[in-house]
Amino acid sequence: MIVFTIDSISSICALLKDSAVPQPTDIFFDDGLKRHKVTEFNLVEQCFDVNGMYQTHTVGYKMNLITGSMLKLDINGELLIDINEELLNILPPEKIA
Repeated sequence: MIVFTIDSISSICALLKDSAVPQPTDIFFDDGLKRHKVTEFNLVEQCFDVNGMYQTHTVGYKMNLITGSMLKLDINGELLIDINEELLNILPPEKIA
């Protein structure tokens, strides 16, 4: 089991991106009041045409939580948006863009 907070989210994104976490492993996001199980982790990628060749670059991450919330993060692991208002009210204002 792995538990992470908003302060360690960039580290957990790097681990999940590189598949350094063996499966199955339960991963939980701790918002300070409650732990939310991460049900899905996806890379957000964009394709670019460079001189007739396509290149794909990772530009962010999406984490789906068991509560139905979705955390969207930029490439550095900074929180972009949280769809669930319940979590949005808990997270510190400086972490919400």
